[in-house]
Amino acid sequence: MKPCNLEIFERQADLYQTMANAKRLAIVELLSHGERCVGSIAETLDVSVSAISQHLRNMKDKNIVVTRKDAQTVYYRLKNPKIIEGCHLVREILLEEMEAQGRQARNYDEDSVLTN
Repeated sequence: MKPCNLEIFERQADLYQTMANAKRLAIVELLSHGERCVGSIAETLDVSVSAISQHLRNMKDKNIVVTRKDAQTVYYRLKNPKIIEGCHLVREILLEEMEAQGRQARNYDEDSVLTN
């Protein structure tokens, strides 16, 4: 049997490690609806601008987001929209597991996941 090249799995693990943060997952969800600036993200998530900036810097370093500058404002968007598909698939798995255990996902609504 030919030895397995683990590079792709190492890259996948690195991506998972970057995304293993609730605030970063919330940022991805926000950006799935279009580009946003740091202040807008911080206000929506009720997190400091400096904390959001740090998360976005990390996500940019890992090629999850890209930027566009308009005068003094920097806008962020997902580099590859498939990242949101992956996040949604994992969320669906978790919701199915909750239901299988007899637990209801309390009023979970995909369209308003960040408005509570």
